[in-house]
Amino acid sequence: MDNDKFNPSEYAGLIQSIEKEQLDQHVKALTQWERLSGEKEAEAAADYILEQLNKFGVHFERYEFDGYFSDPIHGEVHVISSDIFSVKAKSRSFSLHCPEGIEGNAVYDFYSEERYNGADPIDRYTHLQGKIVISWNFYEDYVKKIESAGARGLIHIWPSPEKVIHEETVGAVWGTPTIENVDQLTKIPVVGITFQDGMKLLERMQKEEIKVVVKTAVQTGIKRVSLPIASIPGKADQYILVSGHYDSWHKGATDNAGGNALLLELARIFSNKKGDLTRGIKLAWWPGHSNGRYAGSTWYCDHFWHEINEKCMAHINVDFPGTMGGINVIPRSSSIEDERLPENIIAYFTGKKPNHSAYLPRGADQSFWGTNVPIHIQFKYEPNETDKVYQTPGGNWWWHTEEDLYDKIDLDLLMRDTKMHASLVHELVNLETLPINLTAFVHNGRKIIEEIDGNSDEQFDFTPIYESLNLLTEQVKTLSETEIVHADAYNNMLKAVAGTLNRLMFSYSSKYEFDSTFPFHPYPGLAKVKNIYSGNISSEDFLFAKTYYVRQRNRFVNEVREACWKINDYIKSDLTCLKITSS
Repeated sequence: MDNDKFNPSEYAGLIQSIEKEQLDQHVKALTQWERLSGEKEAEAAADYILEQLNKFGVHFERYEFDGYFSDPIHGEVHVISSDIFSVKAKSRSFSLHCPEGIEGNAVYDFYSEERYNGADPIDRYTHLQGKIVISWNFYEDYVKKIESAGARGLIHIWPSPEKVIHEETVGAVWGTPTIENVDQLTKIPVVGITFQDGMKLLERMQKEEIKVVVKTAVQTGIKRVSLPIASIPGKADQYILVSGHYDSWHKGATDNAGGNALLLELARIFSNKKGDLTRGIKLAWWPGHSNGRYAGSTWYCDHFWHEINEKCMAHINVDFPGTMGGINVIPRSSSIEDERLPENIIAYFTGKKPNHSAYLPRGADQSFWGTNVPIHIQFKYEPNETDKVYQTPGGNWWWHTEEDLYDKIDLDLLMRDTKMHASLVHELVNLETLPINLTAFVHNGRKIIEEIDGNSDEQFDFTPIYESLNLLTEQVKTLSETEIVHADAYNNMLKAVAGTLNRLMFSYSSKYEFDSTFPFHPYPGLAKVKNIYSGNISSEDFLFAKTYYVRQRNRFVNEVREACWKINDYIKSDLTCLKITSS
């Protein structure tokens, strides 16, 4: 697919049927409510979505389930030094509920500064015991480390200068906890403060020792929520899944009412194509993205695992479309698809090719790595590089705040983004063979693994991994020289193989479990040993790392071999024959 050949003229009528007025109506309707999962106004938003689907004549289901949610209510920081003053704060979702407050000596973790990006020294956390930590880091893995070291609480300084405080979470469990991982929930109070107040605290700490009192009010527990799912049938029973969360912090215009409106418009325009689509379309509006750590998509994966594993051919997640200032579009994916597909769509509708692509991050309701979903795509929207002032997704100062209101939506950009998604959906629904590039994926994956290997102790032996990759490379080369005789057999093989390879690159768990919410690195099961050497951690921790690595290596080698067998079985089947090349 060359860029000069991509032209959606064959479905121009579909693109032209997108209506700005419809999008505007949906955004205005949804932004009248504060859509915190499980609360009355979020359920009103679900009602609205279902009413619109009924109006469009689209089949839908309203699933209801109990999940575990955490709503931050209030946060305070009081500073006790030569004088006493207070700092405005917000408690983090899934932090400990401490309305009476916890008092302790403050300690600054200077290792959390951006310049410290190597391996932790052995004594990194020992001096934090009994202290309230002031830090630039609030990621869940960090919170668990300081908690294990005996820290009493965490005050997180936002790294860019906006004067609003963003809602955030420190929930380490993906979705609703289980009896096995419930102990991973955060057990210390965590609050966020602005850059300005953080600098004020640090300046005071340079002059004198201070004490702080951290107060948090957090409501954590079980709530019942709704999950709307729309279905548009195709000629085959396979489908692609298009999703976005309908819950929000506050009124969430850009995060994610614009995405909800886009999905509703896709439902409306594709409902007129019933019977003409090769594959079907499912559209999902997730609850629990914000205050449930992807509880909605996780529940759906749990309860429809077999269907997704057998029939879902792609997952497109929609978040932040139509955001004011989001003029640049970056394709994010597992990278296993032919990169020209999203790049050409973006170039067609924006007038310029994206200057880079990226792997999907650990987030965005990417709850389907355990199932054999071969293609995962999400577009990211950014301002120009010179306008990137704020360190938020998309660079918008209002992200996760009370200021994310209707006036932050750019309807022209929302129209553009809806057209892009309509084209992407149409292509994935109707392409005869899945646009997957195994050769590039394996080549790039090897480079990532070599980088991990080159930055870890030699006792982590990568030889079996390279041997399995050599076998996979040979099989993929043979596959590329094989004529596709039966598209269904080819797609089914790709679904199984790509699903396996995606799972290895994006997950370290079994097919039926979910990773923690810790920050992501490609091949996370192997990457846990990056920057680990026998001399920079304790002998016990090094033994634990070696034991973990061997198990992840076994997993990798075995699943790559199984992928090779699937390719080999396909090549040897009666449905294919080798291409005849001239000598």
